[in-house]
Formats: sequence, structure tokens, C-alpha cells
Amino acid sequence: MAMWKTLGDGAGQTDHEDDDIQAALRANDLRRALTLMMNRYGDEVYRFAYALMHSEHLADEVRQQVFVEVFRDLPSFGGRASLRAWVFGITRHRCLDATKKHKRWTNRFKNEAPPDEEPDDHEPERELDRGKLARLLATCLAKLAPAARDAVVLRYHQDLSYDEASAVAGDNAGTLQQRVARALPVLRRCLDARLHVGAGR
Repeated sequence: MAMWKTLGDGAGQTDHEDDDIQAALRANDLRRALTLMMNRYGDEVYRFAYALMHSEHLADEVRQQVFVEVFRDLPSFGGRASLRAWVFGITRHRCLDATKKHKRWTNRFKNEAPPDEEPDDHEPERELDRGKLARLLATCLAKLAPAARDAVVLRYHQDLSYDEASAVAGDNAGTLQQRVARALPVLRRCLDARLHVGAGR
């Protein structure tokens, strides 16, 4: 599963993509609404969490927590943002919680986190190249300031508009746009440097 879309390559979302979920909510069928949301957003939630935390284990935990919280809070969903933005807002907060908890654990016990699974060396060469690029991008992304990283992930990884990203992050859309504009050249320089080092080996 690709962890990143190519910058600027967003698939786009239709205005009526959640009509079936809204219909289930109007019918008070919360289980159907949750199932539809898990099928539609489950992979995106995982990729978003992985991009923020760079840990498969934590990303999977966050995905589970998010949909437990979604099911709990669906009856009180006010519709002030789209369902998609609401779900990613929950995801962002659970990622912040998981990161803080993880840091407290490692600081207390001076222990390394459980290693994520190693990449499969038997994948086709193209998949390895894509996987390598995704890992390099995640490494460069991690070097950004947290606010800049969140803005880039919301805009390009999750393909949210700046207005939607504003609803998720709680920041002004113009501020997010400025953060992205400053962060992209930094990311490109980091990627170029790391790809150059890799090519020289």
C-alpha cells in the first residue's frame, strides 16, 4: 500500500461522496454508517497516521482508536465540517496523543520502540523504488517543524483543500498555505540531497 501520493497528484473528492453515509445517519443506522466510513476512510486514516508518526504499529493503533471514537460520536456529529475533515481531525488528535504517550514510555524505560516490519526484499524493483522514495519522503517530512509537517500532510497526503485542512488543524487556511509554500522547497532540497547520496553509492 503506497504511503504517499505524488505531490500535486490528488485524486479529488466529489461533493456527494458521503450521501450514503448521511442516509444511514438519517435512518439512525449507526452500524451501517460506521461500516461505510471504515471502508471509505480506513486506508486513508492509516496512511495519514503513518505519515505523521512513521510507525506502522502506532498507525494501526490510531486507526482502531479513531473508528471507536467515530462510532461513539456519530450521533452528535454537527456537520460543521465534512465527514472526511471530521475523521481526519480526530486522527490528528489521536496521533498527537499516541506520540506523547510513546515518548513518555521510551523516556521512562530508555528502551527503543518495537521495530516496524522490514520491507519485503522480494518485491518487484519498481515497488522497491517507490517504497524507497516513500521512506525518504517520510524521513525528510519528519525534519520539518510539526506545524509545517501537519500542513503538508493534510494538503498533499490527504488531498484536503486548505479550507478542509483548516477545519482539521484549527488554523487559518491562509496560514496553512504559507506553511506549505515554505515547506515544499525544504522537502525538495532534502529529497534531492538524499537521492544524490543514494545514487553515489
